[in-house]
Amino acid sequence: MISVGASVSRPADHPLVPPELSGGVPRRVALSAGGVAVAVVAIAFAVGAVASIVALSVAYERSGLARQLRERDAVAAQALIAQIGRTRGEHPRRVVTYQYEVDGSTYVARTTLRQSDRRDLAVGAPIAIAYLTSSPETSWLGGYEPRGMPLWAIPLLALTLLGTAGVLVWILRHQWMLLSEGRAALARVVATTRVRSDKHKRYRVRYQFQTLSGATCTASYDAARTPPPVGAIVPIVYHRDRPQWSAAYPMALVRPRRS
Repeated sequence: MISVGASVSRPADHPLVPPELSGGVPRRVALSAGGVAVAVVAIAFAVGAVASIVALSVAYERSGLARQLRERDAVAAQALIAQIGRTRGEHPRRVVTYQYEVDGSTYVARTTLRQSDRRDLAVGAPIAIAYLTSSPETSWLGGYEPRGMPLWAIPLLALTLLGTAGVLVWILRHQWMLLSEGRAALARVVATTRVRSDKHKRYRVRYQFQTLSGATCTASYDAARTPPPVGAIVPIVYHRDRPQWSAAYPMALVRPRRS
């Protein structure tokens, strides 16, 4: 294992630590093109979290008003089944088309039944429905009343978006800190493993390096392209206080800033 600062005789073809990683710390660091893209996505998720709170709060208020309208204005009625179909897919469900009359006008509506709804239905048979007297074209089957948006959906979506933004920021900060304040070293590749992925080839590259104190650490990184062979020497950067935090160089999201 080889580390920066060690007195090691190197053959002429032996790789050296990149010159931009030598010298004092903290290093001047900037986001790479990939890092800028990740930062933009993180900001978009954060803004989306705020926007979702506003939009879902409005939707929740409207669903509450709609629920009050149904409680005040809905009346029960009988409709006739006009057609029974099925949805496509692996788990098809029955689709019931029904028609009903209100004040001499005929209305047609359609409802997709739940898979657990195993009622014996037939075309021409009556079926219980409800509709709004102030808006008779708005109707539903018995047991299929419109459901308003639940209140818990607002914090759930907002926290999901904020959590995603936080993870992206943490990844950026992690690489930024490593490149800015970490120690550079040369590591030896000890194993490469093909990692299963849906559409893309990826490889898990395991490497070992020696810290300035002489301790040997093992870590890994994922390579999208052909990985270096076992025994190859690759530059890495590791955290001064937590050597188990390391990354292969160059990094995907940050780069040394040009003077």
